[in-house]
Amino acid sequence: MIDWEKRLGLGRRFYDGVWAAVILTGLVGFIINQPIFYFPTGLLIIFILGSKIFDRYSGSNFELQNVKHSVRLFPGDEAEWEIQVNNYSKIPMLNGTLSFETGKMVSSRGGKMNELNHSYSYKLPFSLMSGGESIIQIPVRAETRGVTKATNISFRFPHLLNFTPIKMWYKKTHRTEFIVYPTPEVVRGVNEYIHPSIGEQRANFSPYEDVLTPVGTRDYEQGDAFHKIHWKASAKTQTLKTKVLERQVDASWTIIVNVVEQTRLGNEHLSTRLESLLSYACYLCYTATERGYPYEMFINMRKPQRHPYFYQEKGEGNVHLRQSLEMLARIDKEQRLLPMDQLFHWFGPRGLSSKVVLIVGEMPDGAIDQLKDWKSKGTVVLQVQMHGSTAYLRPALQGRGA
Repeated sequence: MIDWEKRLGLGRRFYDGVWAAVILTGLVGFIINQPIFYFPTGLLIIFILGSKIFDRYSGSNFELQNVKHSVRLFPGDEAEWEIQVNNYSKIPMLNGTLSFETGKMVSSRGGKMNELNHSYSYKLPFSLMSGGESIIQIPVRAETRGVTKATNISFRFPHLLNFTPIKMWYKKTHRTEFIVYPTPEVVRGVNEYIHPSIGEQRANFSPYEDVLTPVGTRDYEQGDAFHKIHWKASAKTQTLKTKVLERQVDASWTIIVNVVEQTRLGNEHLSTRLESLLSYACYLCYTATERGYPYEMFINMRKPQRHPYFYQEKGEGNVHLRQSLEMLARIDKEQRLLPMDQLFHWFGPRGLSSKVVLIVGEMPDGAIDQLKDWKSKGTVVLQVQMHGSTAYLRPALQGRGA
């Protein structure tokens, strides 16, 4: 019973009353010398002893499997959530009701559902025999982006003798987590404005070559540049040889998501288009992964870790993409905001490791100097600009004197 708190339907006052009835019927039978009064006395004693035994052992060895598990979904996806419970005691728990709550990120058709202010509550009929194990399968549907868990888990079942309900509350945090990713929304203009530049990433096809990193030789062909002739190899073979240089490219991105909006008076608040911003960032992550580009991502919401903001280090591939989607899913409207100038202050000194910066969201006037500095160093700085339900990539400094 370490994980559960049990509350009995009938308390000490009830049993005190029954004991009083036992004493009264026993005294009456003794005084008037009528053995028939001993019969209800015996029944009441059996009732008290049976009730006490049921109170003590019912749910005394009731276990909820609580293994860390994540259910990852997109809005509209459906999955089966399995809850495994074990009743190792000798007393069955019949005609009970399992109750819990989840955030509105997910919903379920299983059982009776009630809508609360910020969550859904569920009640499912449930029975468990003594020494039995049971797996409850609950259909779950993802509704909106976010992360939620089952909370306020309780089990209510009737007492087999006095028929009053016994309620058990689960005291631990349930470790199954529902992660609903944002839905990617198309950002136009990626092909028009983003082109690979010279860098340190190896590439099979690239207009940029590293003259210091030859990877072999080939026969000289008419039109080969004079500085590419490999003179030592040519002397050994007595034929002209041309250096084959390693082709390199920099196709990495830095994605910065600004979830803050400014009023005309300079006051800052959470963007009213938060979900769209996260969906556009999601699309950029997908695009980078499909093209094999490494990327890093910043989101200006506070986080109590080494970086006081949401940050994903540079990486590539499907695992990196999944981590990106999970970070986007964990953005909560209740989290504290970090102004863009403070974000630049935190990561600015380390410098940029990408030649392309993609800004999703508004760009306050106080950040323009930083963008100009990046541009002066050859960085392509683009911004996702929204027009109605459509988003386009445009130069971030366009119309701002640069």
